[in-house]
Amino acid sequence: MNKKLTRRHFLGGSLALAGATVISGCEVPTKFRPVTEQNVQAALAYYPPARTGLRGDHDGSQSRAHSIALGGKNYTLPTETREHYDLVVVGAGISGLVAAYYYQKAKPQAKILIVDNHEDFGGHAVRNEFTVNGRTLITYGGSENIDSPKHGFSLVASQFLRDIGIDYTKFERYFDTKLYTEKWHLQRGIYFNQATFGQTAFVKGKLEVGSQDAAAIIAQFPLSNSEKQLLTQIYSHKAPNYLKNKSRRQRSEYVENTSYYDFLKDTVHLSEGSLKFLQNISSDYWGHDIRAISVQEAFENGYPAVQNLDLSKEDEDKEPYIYHFPDGNASVARLLVRKLIPSVAAGNTMEDVVTAKFDYAKLDLPENNVRIRLNTTALLLENQADGSIATVCAGKDSDDLYRIQAAQCIYAGHATLAARIVHGMPEKQKSAMLSNVKIPMVYAKVALKNARAFQKLGAYHIYAPDQTYCEMMLDYSVNIGDYRAPQTPDEPIVLHMIGIATALEGKTAREKYKNGRRALASKNLDVLKAEVMTQLRPIFALVNENIDDVMADITLNRWAHGYSYEQVGLFDSDESVAENTSTMRRRVGNIFMANSDVAWMPYLQNAVDEGHRAAMEAVKLS
Repeated sequence: MNKKLTRRHFLGGSLALAGATVISGCEVPTKFRPVTEQNVQAALAYYPPARTGLRGDHDGSQSRAHSIALGGKNYTLPTETREHYDLVVVGAGISGLVAAYYYQKAKPQAKILIVDNHEDFGGHAVRNEFTVNGRTLITYGGSENIDSPKHGFSLVASQFLRDIGIDYTKFERYFDTKLYTEKWHLQRGIYFNQATFGQTAFVKGKLEVGSQDAAAIIAQFPLSNSEKQLLTQIYSHKAPNYLKNKSRRQRSEYVENTSYYDFLKDTVHLSEGSLKFLQNISSDYWGHDIRAISVQEAFENGYPAVQNLDLSKEDEDKEPYIYHFPDGNASVARLLVRKLIPSVAAGNTMEDVVTAKFDYAKLDLPENNVRIRLNTTALLLENQADGSIATVCAGKDSDDLYRIQAAQCIYAGHATLAARIVHGMPEKQKSAMLSNVKIPMVYAKVALKNARAFQKLGAYHIYAPDQTYCEMMLDYSVNIGDYRAPQTPDEPIVLHMIGIATALEGKTAREKYKNGRRALASKNLDVLKAEVMTQLRPIFALVNENIDDVMADITLNRWAHGYSYEQVGLFDSDESVAENTSTMRRRVGNIFMANSDVAWMPYLQNAVDEGHRAAMEAVKLS
C-alpha cells in the first residue's frame, strides 16, 4: 500500500518533493527516510512486476496484520493526525480500486488515499514479468481472467468494462486457442510420480467422461488391470447407476451430503491408487480435493461415475475461457490505476496498457486527487464523534505508526482482518467476516529458455495428481497491442504451475484451508523453489532434458490468503450464505464494506459489484 503525506510536508523544494513522494511509493515512510540522490534513484527504479523470487504474500507483507490476528496485539490512535482525506480506501485490489473509481466519478474533487500492504496494486491480480535473452515475457501471478462476461456479469459490471475501455469480444482475435493444439500438435497429459504410484509414467491424452479415447488412455496408467477396468467403466457412457435402489428423496439427500471421495471409495469401491489419481481433479477449480466435493457438485462438473445417477442440474450458458490479458486481471487493475492517476502511464486503450510503462513514483504524489500507497498496512479503523474515520497505518519496515483522518472509509481488504481492526463492529458481523477463510495457494511461474521438453513430451498441459503442483501448463498465448506471445517451441516461454496448498486433513473446507495455510507459512523461498524443481526434474528427464539448464528464472506467487471463500455444498446451506454475506456488507458507521470477500465469490464481477455498491453507499451518505 502507499503512504501519503499532507501537502505542507512538501514545501521544501523540488528535490525534497521528488525524493519524499517517490520513496513513499516504495517501502519506507517518507518523514523518516533521508532524501538523497541514491534514495531518489532507487525509488524511481521501483517496479514490482519485474521482481522475481517470492511475491504475492511476500515476506513482511503480512507481519503487521499477523501481529493482530495471530499475536493479539492492539493498536491505539496516535494523538496527532498526519493527513486528511475525503476518503480512505483500505485495499488496492480490484474492488478497492473500483470503489475509488466510482467515488471519484461522483465526487471529482474528492481527495482519496488508497493503502495496501503489498508491494504492488491489484491485490490478487498481480503481474509478473521476466526478461529472457532480451525478450520480455508477461504473465499473471494470481487472478487470471474475465469470467463469463456475456452471461455472468451484472449490468454494473458490464458497464464498468466498457467504461474502462475493455471490449472482451476482441479476445476472440487476441487469444490464440490453436497455437499448442493445431500448430505445435500438442495435447494434454497426465504425470504419475513414483512416490505415489510406484513408478514414473507420462500418459498423453485428454481424459473426459464419455470420450472414445478414455479406454486407451487409462490402459497406460501405472495401475493393476482390475483398477484400470473399473476406471474405464466409470468414465464410459455405460457407468452404472450406483444409486438405483434409493428413492428420489433419498438420492437427493445422499448426493448433497456425501463427499465425492466417500462415494468413490465406499460405493464405487475404487482402489487407493485410483482415488489418488482422481484426488486433485477438483483442486484447481474449487481450491480443495475431492474430499470436500459433494456428489452433486461432481455431477455438475462432469466428473466420472456420477453421469448415470439420474440427477439434474441447471442449464448454464458456457463461455470460452479466452477473456484473458497476458497478465490476467492485472491489466484490469492497471486500466483502473491509469484512470485514477493519468500521469502514471501513457495510453488510453486496453491494448496499449499491456506494455505501458507504469511509473510507480507517480502513485503517491501530493498533487494527485487520488493517491495509492503501497507497503502500508491499516491497523485500526475507528469512527470518531464528529462522524469522521481515524485510521492507523504503518509501513512494512518501519516502527512509525501514523494517524490519518478521513470523512469516510471503504474497507476492501481481507474480511477476516476487518473483524479485528474495525472498532465498533457488531459481534454478529465479526463472526460473519471470520467465515471467509481464503484458499492457500502458490502460482509458480517458471521462465524457460525454450519449450522443447514439452514439444518432446507432446503435451502443453499436465495433470499431476497427489503432487505439490497438481497442474502445470504452458502459458496462455495472447497477442495484444505490441505484445507477442512465443510462437515456436524454440522461444523463451513461461510455465504456469498451480499449487493448491489446501490440506487433505480437516472436517470442513475451512479447516482444510487453515491447515494448509499453516504448512505453507512454514516454507521459505528456498523450500518453495526446491518443491518446483523436485517435481520438474523427473518430468524433463523423461525426454532427456534438464530443467536446471532450461530454467531462466522463477517467481513464486505465494498466496496464504488466496481466492475468496466460496460456498461449499457439503458445509454451507444457501440460507447461511445469504445470512453471512448480507451481514458482512453492513456499514459500520462511516466505514463501508467492499471486496469480493463479502460476496463469498472470488470473481472479477463480484469485486466490481461490491466496490461499486460500497462507493455508492458512501456517496449517498457523504
